[in-house]
Amino acid sequence: MIALNAGQTDFAAARCQTIDVTDDQDILPLRAEVLMRGHRSFVLRISMASVGSSAIASAAAESRPRKRLLRGPRFIAEVFVGADDALAALEAVQGGLVSSSFQSLNWLTLLYEELAPAQKATPCIVIVTERNSGDVAIILPLLIKKKKRLRVAKFADLGFASCGGPILGPAVLAKPRSVRRAWRAIRHALRDIDLIRLERMPAIVGRRVNPLMTRSGVVPARYASNILTLEGSFDTYMTERGREYVRNVDRCRRLLAKEGTVKFHRAVEVDDVARVFSLLEEQQAARHSVRNGKYSLDDPEKRDFYERLAIDGTEADFGYLFALEVDGEIVASLFGILHEGTFAMLRISTAGEAWKSVSPGRLIILDAIQYFAERGVRRFDLGLRDDDFKRSFGAIEIPLYDLIVARELLALPRAAFHRAKGRLRGNAHFRAFGRRLRATFRY
Repeated sequence: MIALNAGQTDFAAARCQTIDVTDDQDILPLRAEVLMRGHRSFVLRISMASVGSSAIASAAAESRPRKRLLRGPRFIAEVFVGADDALAALEAVQGGLVSSSFQSLNWLTLLYEELAPAQKATPCIVIVTERNSGDVAIILPLLIKKKKRLRVAKFADLGFASCGGPILGPAVLAKPRSVRRAWRAIRHALRDIDLIRLERMPAIVGRRVNPLMTRSGVVPARYASNILTLEGSFDTYMTERGREYVRNVDRCRRLLAKEGTVKFHRAVEVDDVARVFSLLEEQQAARHSVRNGKYSLDDPEKRDFYERLAIDGTEADFGYLFALEVDGEIVASLFGILHEGTFAMLRISTAGEAWKSVSPGRLIILDAIQYFAERGVRRFDLGLRDDDFKRSFGAIEIPLYDLIVARELLALPRAAFHRAKGRLRGNAHFRAFGRRLRATFRY
């Protein structure tokens, strides 16, 4: 037992102080130096007082458990640049992540490997972990591009994804203070970026709140997503659409059946996937040529991206390619991806004016909804843009949001411009005026 001499218990007088103590067992003179003080605690270095002795002992005395006075950052942000490093880092932390289809590992793998090099975009993933537990809090899958003199970081979509958004990890950012600290770590990790543009974010990711919605600079996005959710079975869903709707669908099915044997199926074999996908591209290209519109998907890199997504995605049960045939002729095709109980529709085509009277596009979507409903899938993302066709299925507009942050003086005007546009979109009167204007010039 070591006892302090009377009158030597005040350690507040100096940072390092020497006191005399005695050892009850050996009755040897010892020397103790106060090396470190905290609230109600101190650390002593105790050594033999005799000159030339090499015996050294250490001890710590605490009156009660104390709080840390100085804390390091609670969240640690790591940046992985390049397709190989970014994808390897994301694959290593897959457990317990929540994301949309367009931030899944399958989607990002193809985007980073197929499209990013062609568009001179650098893949980048920011992974934020909670320091004490080591659990992932939030991940940002990004692409970095040079735009004039600015380095811009955006969500990895390149115009192919319906929405952006973060990937959420097991460490839930429930408190505003936690969100601030995690966002501070992200901004510090991206300190060489001039402009951060996180566009088309949903307020809810999976069933969790998107923590980035609380950051300064969030404004309504240009487009909203159209989401259809089934509360019950497919038959219940059809009943809820109303008698007139059901009668029209039944009429189209009868007319289609008069043309021959009708078959709806999912393409699974590689040859069948290639055949259906080839017809899908031909039908979409023909439709755009009739409308004299620019067919943006005709670019080789975009075509290769979707083809690989269809073939490799089907093998991984990520991509789903459907065909509606009459006597072996494909009259409609539908392609999308399935992730965490949501089917996202990407591309749809029909055989043209000859089949317009039977609405093959509507029939194949309904067949796909029934296909997934029988397998427990209840949520369907019908894509961006509001139109009567999507509303006819009962889809509801879900607002999306942009987060624009300028990190450099030259980026301020661009960020201010985007925020101003977003605030105008959030104005109900301005939106109503825009709808009236579009209706005026529609025909």
